[in-house]
Amino acid sequence: MTSSTQHFDKVEFIDPWDMIFPVGKIKIKENLSFQNNDVKSSMNFIFSSYDSNDSIEEISAVELMRIFGVWMNLENDISNQLIAEINSSVQYQEITYKNYKHQLSLNFSSSVEWEQSLLEGHAFHPMHKARHAISPIQEILPGSYDFMNPLIRFIEVPLDKMVIRGSYEKTIEKITKLLPSPPPSSKNTILIPVHELQIPNIESKFPFANILPEKYSIKAKSQASLRTVVIPELNDIAIKLPLGIKVTSALRTVTPWSTHSGPALGSIIDKLEIDRNLLKVCKEFAGVYSIEKDFDIAKHSTCIIREDFNELNSDGERVIICAALVERDEFGKSVVEKVWNLDTEQKRIDFFDRFVSILFKAFLPPVFVNGFSFEAHLQNVLARFDSKSGELVGFVVRDFGGIKHHQDTLFESIGERVDVLEESFTEAKDFPEVYKILYHTLILCNVHRFARALNLHYNGIGWDIVRKHFKQIVPRDHLLYKTFLEQDKFNYKCLMEMKCDGLYRDYLYIPKPNLMMYKGERIELN
Repeated sequence: MTSSTQHFDKVEFIDPWDMIFPVGKIKIKENLSFQNNDVKSSMNFIFSSYDSNDSIEEISAVELMRIFGVWMNLENDISNQLIAEINSSVQYQEITYKNYKHQLSLNFSSSVEWEQSLLEGHAFHPMHKARHAISPIQEILPGSYDFMNPLIRFIEVPLDKMVIRGSYEKTIEKITKLLPSPPPSSKNTILIPVHELQIPNIESKFPFANILPEKYSIKAKSQASLRTVVIPELNDIAIKLPLGIKVTSALRTVTPWSTHSGPALGSIIDKLEIDRNLLKVCKEFAGVYSIEKDFDIAKHSTCIIREDFNELNSDGERVIICAALVERDEFGKSVVEKVWNLDTEQKRIDFFDRFVSILFKAFLPPVFVNGFSFEAHLQNVLARFDSKSGELVGFVVRDFGGIKHHQDTLFESIGERVDVLEESFTEAKDFPEVYKILYHTLILCNVHRFARALNLHYNGIGWDIVRKHFKQIVPRDHLLYKTFLEQDKFNYKCLMEMKCDGLYRDYLYIPKPNLMMYKGERIELN
């Protein structure tokens, strides 16, 4: 996207898929300085001065991050941290490329195989593949640990040290029955599952915890987030566990805020303006967290247990994480194109039209009726397909850690408020806060990715479809309509600036072109 100026077109929005690698750095022997601020003139000046005596040096992502640190005048410790994280991301991305073995299909690939098939992941965050361990966890070198098949350990903790939410005790008993032998138990203690990599954090932060021997453990399979696991013998639940490593902007821990409010949302969700045929919600029905007042410590010993939908419990439907569908092969062809044989533009248009229609019918009504937005990005939304026809029939949404809700609107519409801890991230002070989450997750990080994966972005066809279905669902006089379809700019998250400032619960935004208004690129013929 560009905005016209007197001298040149300023690029206001660039997608990582638009970038061409490798990146080069011109090394010119002469001492040169810029004499004016005209970008075109400056670029012409540089390249006209370049000759065979000069050289172009390919630079790595780590070197780019070092240069970025200099540009931003970052302190050394922050710069070094960013360099370490980008290095981790690059190394894990490389090993993922080299060891990719998935042959995905609609009827023969399980839900968890789709979860584990992600090649690149988050489209906008440079640390999307990082597995950067934070002390006391030791560095985890690529290939040295199988993140896909972790071992779940157990700790025994005094009951008076924990807060129990929902049907946790009943559920943990169901899980521990799968152990080879009965674990120690007491009326005054409770068992908590722990990711095996998290044991050093338990040892250092919770001296009262009794870490059970490894013989009391269960093999699990991780979903896309790594910290959420499923146990093959229990096909209807998923367990979200803290993991003290950094992926993108934050430690993959689980806060008391999320653990407290998740189980309380069950009755709220039952009353939201949702078409239950189109959208299934993975309710978080149990949890436990430490009474420790410092949440930076408490978040290392928590657990959320939620419903899980997959091919084994979905009445013949195939349930597939949306993030896997927009991944691309080495030729730039998306998974959704290949598996669904979308080999013509009309087939891609038909698929996208149905996708957006059902997606908006599922996720928009709770926003404008109840003031409630799910965090509907590609990793939290699963697509449901008829196993015989391959036709999209609906969606599943999971994970309540990043939702936004306006309490007064909720109360007015359903007669309830969400039970949250003080300073909870999920409470919105006003409607724009709800709409920001909706735009960032549903539009920018979901619909937008599918439009690109189906080659319907630059021609504008995809966005014509998006606007059509949005207008059919959202009342024209509603603030949501005006916000999404009557303003040229929208606030985007500044992911790198947030990292520089050490933020992950507090967001920084910058106004950028509103993709909902995008009409496609037009070639002007003189």
